[in-house]
Amino acid sequence: MNTNLYLPSRIDKINVCADQIELGVLTQGSVHHYQPTQEKQHISLTMTKKGMDGYSSGSLHPIFSQNLPEGFNRRFIAEKLARYAKVNDMYLLALQGDQGIGMLSYQSELSLPEAESFSLGEILSYNSNEPLFPQLLEKYYLRNSLAGMQPKVSIPNATTIQTDRTVQQRDLIVKSYDSEFPLLTVNEFVCMEAARACGLEPPKTYLSENLETYVVERFDKTSDGIRLGYEDFTTLMKKPNDPAAKYTGSYEALLKATVLYTGSPAEVEKMYQYIVFNCLIGNGDAHLKNFALQYSPDMENIFVSPPFDITHTLIYKTIDHKMALKLAGSKEFPNMAHLLRLAESDQIKIRNPKAIIESLSENILNYLKSSSEVQLFDGLRVSIECSISNIMTPSISTTSYRHDRKKKFE
Repeated sequence: MNTNLYLPSRIDKINVCADQIELGVLTQGSVHHYQPTQEKQHISLTMTKKGMDGYSSGSLHPIFSQNLPEGFNRRFIAEKLARYAKVNDMYLLALQGDQGIGMLSYQSELSLPEAESFSLGEILSYNSNEPLFPQLLEKYYLRNSLAGMQPKVSIPNATTIQTDRTVQQRDLIVKSYDSEFPLLTVNEFVCMEAARACGLEPPKTYLSENLETYVVERFDKTSDGIRLGYEDFTTLMKKPNDPAAKYTGSYEALLKATVLYTGSPAEVEKMYQYIVFNCLIGNGDAHLKNFALQYSPDMENIFVSPPFDITHTLIYKTIDHKMALKLAGSKEFPNMAHLLRLAESDQIKIRNPKAIIESLSENILNYLKSSSEVQLFDGLRVSIECSISNIMTPSISTTSYRHDRKKKFE
């Protein structure tokens, strides 16, 4: 397998492609420089105007840096490759190859072996004293340049359904948890299934029998295999390549950016529903990277990405109980009045926002009553119900802030 492995000491040049067609060349010297090599297709919604299709900067453009790993995954990859190279942003981008989220792929002198396939059934039914996740990480780390702080693994072409006549394969993302955030797998599964119960159409999710792993299907391809463009709102709002940048801004600005890029009242309403749902479910980590737009390769059809990376953070005592972004000038969780005001501005007019809020609240509560998985995490149901009640029922009480708490999952 390793006969095709070539790890250069550094990466200074990457050909940026879409559907095997070169769009431009990215180089690193004293600065990062991107130069388009054609005029037909743009690489980002932020780079469509004449004179803005190329750039030079000390840091990577957000369209490239948005998918780079942070935290655990970045440290793991850097340590594994320390004997070969000093792993920087360009190296991590090259490692993505054609496995990055979205329609862009990256060709360089780096050469990696084909990633082995895996069965979803093997993951979900795994039962051994030796945890599975470290084995998956070791197996796939060369193709594991995924955004985010938490440990995760990308598995391409995993067999999800196999019968005598059909073998169905999907690209999967597998997550685990550590002692600081116990049963994060159950937490995210419950929140995503609550979103499904609300009609928000998240990607398909799975929870292993031993609760150690959570699996979600990737959603950046159409049913016939066409790769879709993908840009999170750190990119769309032109934030710097800085881990703290995703926590700057407001949900009002998020909605306005959705108006700007989609021009669609239906997509703006969908984004409003996602914001309200995250508030109700008690997700204090709904930052800019956890909202995104997707689009057809020609950028003619732009739409809000399905909801993803949703957890009920209020149950964890080691992190602050604030929201990731501001709403009505504050990171305190909102009340009904704040959410109603969010629905109206000079640029935004959401129809029947009160009905949207009440419907989402009712559907979450109904799901919690019927969910067997929520019972696997002691206190999770009560904590989510409390989060909903605090928004739906006027209250003058507030939770005091503990200065020793961390910010989200940092």
